Amino acid sequence: MLLPLLLLSPFVFAQEENLQKVQVLHQGIPDALVEFVPSVKTLEKEELKKRRENTLGDTLRNEVGVQTTSFGPNASRPIIRGLDGDRIRILQNGLGTLDASSQSVDHAVPVDTLIIDSIEVVRGPMSLLYGSSAVGGVINMNTNRIHKKFEEGHTQDILIQGDSAQDALSAGAKLDYGKDQWMIHADAGYRNANDLRIPKPNKKERASDLGEMMNVDKLPNSESVQKTAGIGASRIFNKGYAGLSYYFFDQFYGAVAEESVDIKMKQDRLEFHGEYYIAGDILKSIRFKTAQADYGHKEFESGDAKTSFANEGNESRMELMSELSSVKGITGLQTQFFNFSAVGKEAYLPTSRNQVVSLFTLQEMNLGSDAVSFGARAESGTVKDESSAGKARSFLGYNGSLGYKHAFSETHQGNIALSYTERLPNFQELFAKGYHVASGLYEDGFENLRKEKAIALDTGLKYKSDSVQTQLNFFAQDFKDYIALYLTDELTEETDDDPDLKVSRYKQVDALFYGLEFEGKKRLGESALHITTKADFVRGVEKGSGDNLPRISPPRLAVGLEMLKDRWSGDVEAQYNFEQHQTAENEKRTKGFTLLNAGVFYQILENNGRWSLFGRLKNILNQEARLHTSTLKEIAPLAGRSLVAGAQYTF
Repeated sequence: MLLPLLLLSPFVFAQEENLQKVQVLHQGIPDALVEFVPSVKTLEKEELKKRRENTLGDTLRNEVGVQTTSFGPNASRPIIRGLDGDRIRILQNGLGTLDASSQSVDHAVPVDTLIIDSIEVVRGPMSLLYGSSAVGGVINMNTNRIHKKFEEGHTQDILIQGDSAQDALSAGAKLDYGKDQWMIHADAGYRNANDLRIPKPNKKERASDLGEMMNVDKLPNSESVQKTAGIGASRIFNKGYAGLSYYFFDQFYGAVAEESVDIKMKQDRLEFHGEYYIAGDILKSIRFKTAQADYGHKEFESGDAKTSFANEGNESRMELMSELSSVKGITGLQTQFFNFSAVGKEAYLPTSRNQVVSLFTLQEMNLGSDAVSFGARAESGTVKDESSAGKARSFLGYNGSLGYKHAFSETHQGNIALSYTERLPNFQELFAKGYHVASGLYEDGFENLRKEKAIALDTGLKYKSDSVQTQLNFFAQDFKDYIALYLTDELTEETDDDPDLKVSRYKQVDALFYGLEFEGKKRLGESALHITTKADFVRGVEKGSGDNLPRISPPRLAVGLEMLKDRWSGDVEAQYNFEQHQTAENEKRTKGFTLLNAGVFYQILENNGRWSLFGRLKNILNQEARLHTSTLKEIAPLAGRSLVAGAQYTF
């Protein structure tokens, strides 16, 4: 029975200089297996400060292969290789965020980007390790609320940042204290932002409900106020550790699709992590982690509460780390249980009970300059409509993969991986029915959806020397019964607000995604200057008809110059987004644009601490930039010319 399961999720190389930093993998995979994970990028320290935005999606949208849903400046979720929503797993410390961000583009991810310590981006299927909703990739946000190692003494960080695009002021503070093998952590964050400044629209091309406001230079109803707090305590033992943490998130923001709609969001999250080192002949350690979250948000229209969303659930993982001769691996059990509800006038989703139980294994055999990986996952899922209809669907999904890695020399390395994945339909795709005023969409689910099935091929080449680093990836995913939300010509009269509203309907098609990604960096002679290049391209089409899939990002090309010398660092980068004319039915073209950004970073060392000063000019050319991946591209462009500046003191 288990033999057919021993295969899953493609694994391409990660950059060698990042391998010791990839915590999302190191928390659950031996170091040797890290190199078989699809392309990994870690943002931390100065790089994270340089890229940090208010939302997770905007923070990552300039990374190769990553775009964003861009629902204004307050709600934005990452898109990886053309895949979004429930195909991209968003994790916090290796466990699901247990929110509602994958259910609608107007729902924010409950995270304070000012407080998180690092972000890992995994491009490509990770269904083997993190479930069928990771068929497109994984984003993991790390915090130090639970420590795995003991450090005597204390470290404190205070950060203040301003953003002229929204006249925003942000502040955050973190404390870590260690004594007698105990580690204590505390953090807090606050952000207050006004309406987003945008370039004045082109009068000939402006086409939206806000089209009469031809002289607008701010995005209406895009303000926000955000408050967060977290605490944690860890006990470090000779043979492991155990820790508990609590996180509170509170945000109030405008839903830019409707000027009269605001969202109040809260989440309480409790995490426990532990590991015990066995160091046996085969079994090396046992790891366990669990997160319990209580999430809710209310949508207000003209000050009156109209719809309330709630998600209360738990996600847990137990992992066994093993090693026998040249084979290292991980075998584990993962569970996820959550109850989702939507109550009110615009409750387009029924109350549902959801549960997923999975078994997985991933093994690697090291053969010197070669290595082979193989893995598998079996996943059982049940979705039950708790409304008067009382419908339920159960699914059993299987995933498997094979990977091969070869080191041609000390500087050249190649990978190839083949995977088979099955994604289970979620409750929204099955049971959605109605108008969601905050997103401006009328969604119609289909209760007889089948599992998505996909075969993926991922290949990569990497070159690294003292002065040059390059990485090139080619990928393709062939989907059977791909689930997509299509805008139709059908009208609905079920809402008094807009009787001519068109229906968006979930349907299944056979689809093909393919593309490439490139990153390069070259040092100029013996100087402190480096030239950087980035490029990505993705296509998504229906098989047979060749019709384009909706909201696929156009190609992008970026060229930059970086400088690192003593306490100074700086960069300038120009990114060109091509016009997207390969559009789906009922979808409009999106013009190309160029974004020019520049930044500087400086450190001041003192006896008792360190000052870090940073500033960044964004969209220097003040381009009217509209992302094709956004459902609100005609209403909500990116910010105009702006300055982000701040200071951090560590002591």
